[in-house]
Amino acid sequence: MLVTPHLANLVGHDSPMLHLRRLQDDGMFDRFASHVQTLWDEGRPVTHSEDDPAALP
Repeated sequence: MLVTPHLANLVGHDSPMLHLRRLQDDGMFDRFASHVQTLWDEGRPVTHSEDDPAALP
């Protein structure tokens, strides 16, 4: 898994990228995987108002 954690006061391209491998149950890999799954499960579609100039075509 490739993970780029957010670090305070840095923009995305200045943050480190970590290459994680699953070596044990409930290790760092499983914790990040669980976090991603939660975000996916609780996510909702992006909707745009017709009055929004940034609305997608």
